[in-house]
Amino acid sequence: MNLARLRPTRVYRFYRGGALIDRLRAEPERDGERPEDWIGSVVAANNPRRREPEAGLTRLESGPLLRDVIRERPAHWGTPDVLVKLLDPVERLPMHAHPDREFARVHLGSDYGKTEAWRIVATRDGTSDVWLGLREYVERERYRAWIEEQDVDALLGSLHHLVVRPGDVVFVPAGVPHAIGGALIVELQEPTDFSILCEWEGFPVDPRDAHLGLGWDVALEALRLEAHEPQLGLPPEAAAFFAVDERAEPAGRFAVLLVLEGEGSIDDQPVRAGDAFAMPAAAQPFEVHGDLRVLRCMGGK
Repeated sequence: MNLARLRPTRVYRFYRGGALIDRLRAEPERDGERPEDWIGSVVAANNPRRREPEAGLTRLESGPLLRDVIRERPAHWGTPDVLVKLLDPVERLPMHAHPDREFARVHLGSDYGKTEAWRIVATRDGTSDVWLGLREYVERERYRAWIEEQDVDALLGSLHHLVVRPGDVVFVPAGVPHAIGGALIVELQEPTDFSILCEWEGFPVDPRDAHLGLGWDVALEALRLEAHEPQLGLPPEAAAFFAVDERAEPAGRFAVLLVLEGEGSIDDQPVRAGDAFAMPAAAQPFEVHGDLRVLRCMGGK
């Protein structure tokens, strides 16, 4: 198998959105309860109190789960160490953060944390807002008080506010508090679904689910409460987690190929915007025809 076409994997989340994903694929636009599409995913979604055992797991167009296909031929496929998502919130998401690898290994039994990056693809109003990284150091006890009191003004006001446009890329290290406004985003991340929610007031979130079942004494250890200056683009340290470019060619490792624009064919398969493929490490050179713009998304080196 050279390239495996993937089915869309729309995932339930507690926030609404998804119309811009529909627009990308030239489908009827609807903002609903499945505002994310997980591409090339071997990771199940973590939706507390909602039982969907295969939620988030990508299937090949031919039917089987990508996870199972990779398990059958691990040397051929390589390690699926990147998760690619299309996200389209129609509202601002609550402020949250993700654990790093060391915290995840010790407390969550995972080799991966959740460092991520956002590539802004489209917006509803030309620009979008994101909040990322503390403007100055905050003492742990003070930060915990903000969480327990749900002092949203303090939580959000402590972060840098950025206005982003299509084409911008934002790097989000694990542990750094952040929030996303409405926009269609291609998110590259480590393959987990770990989120620590610092904000739940006004969202359909049970506070008991906000700290990954660890309790706040432990969960707060995952947050980086020192000052963090956000930056656009991928810095050199991002290469340990993932890489992205616009080259439609084998990567020599597991990769996801996402068509962002145009129509044509890849490896003799007709494609259009929104189509996606899993590309094994052993993929051979293939032909690309048409006026296509693609993203090739890979894990870290």
